[in-house]
Amino acid sequence: MARQSKSTNPAATSSQGYLGLSDLRNRLNFLEKENDKLLKQIESNRTKLNNLNDSIKDVGIQIAQRIAPFRQKILELDHQIHDVFKEIFAGRKLGKKSRKDIESVYYHLQADGLISPQKLPTAADVEVDDSEDESEWRGYERRSHQEVMEDIARPDRDDLKKIRQLFLRLADRFHPDKVTDEVEKAFRTEVMKEINLAYQNGDLARLLEIEKQQELEALIDRDSSDDLTRHCAKVESENSFLKEQLATLKQQLKLTKKTQQGEMTAVFKKITKYGGDPIGEALFEVEAHVEVVEQLHKFVLDFRDRRITIQEFLRVPTDLMQQQMTEEELMLEFLSQFQR
Repeated sequence: MARQSKSTNPAATSSQGYLGLSDLRNRLNFLEKENDKLLKQIESNRTKLNNLNDSIKDVGIQIAQRIAPFRQKILELDHQIHDVFKEIFAGRKLGKKSRKDIESVYYHLQADGLISPQKLPTAADVEVDDSEDESEWRGYERRSHQEVMEDIARPDRDDLKKIRQLFLRLADRFHPDKVTDEVEKAFRTEVMKEINLAYQNGDLARLLEIEKQQELEALIDRDSSDDLTRHCAKVESENSFLKEQLATLKQQLKLTKKTQQGEMTAVFKKITKYGGDPIGEALFEVEAHVEVVEQLHKFVLDFRDRRITIQEFLRVPTDLMQQQMTEEELMLEFLSQFQR
């Protein structure tokens, strides 16, 4: 004989008469306490995530500001090196083999990251616009955050319906156009900004917080089993979504910490906490990179001005042909040493 399972749904049990008035009150008290706890946990994790994102941005800005002079110097040298190659190709009479050999050097310098990628100069070429040359850190940050967001589940249709219903209820209550008093209108305008932002973000927890802050909870007749049953079902449904939102926030926080920027920011803060200057120390590596590019510029100039032969030019010093990292990659590589 099949074993009969008991229903665990409070609304279902109450509708079948399994829960008395006292049980319903206790159930509602439990659900309301759980609701408050979930809202506090969501707010705590939301604050942690916002603080982490702010720290990542702050570290990125500090790195970008300290690196800016070196970046500008490298950009200037890069333009100059490309210009010298243009002069070589345009101003020197080169045999077919010699031109091909010089082109090979030109391409290798680009492939090794010593100069920016450009096609071979021709009469139809236009000057390259470097306005899109943004900080690599910003690029990493956008990609990492995008990857994090792609891993986070979006609310489903039922969840969105709950959010919209609560949004409409709050919007109806706080719409500024419903009052004439300027002070009250200004107050409602600010509340509506919060409501709209929470709605746009699909943040049921924030909408519920606003509702509770403004004391919009409907009065419940705790002597009515029907009233208690309906409210139990309502709060339980809210709690179910809040648990999902809390899990989503925790996952997003965890994933953000594991991004390259999250890990580097943690190390950066740890070093600076004890008076260290991780950027200053890492800039020695960046300076070395600048020196290599300066040597390369002089090397190409020497060939253009015939201070070295084509045979010597084709034997590019190995220390100039080694693959180079960007300034930000050098910075991240340096900081990563403190994680080992």
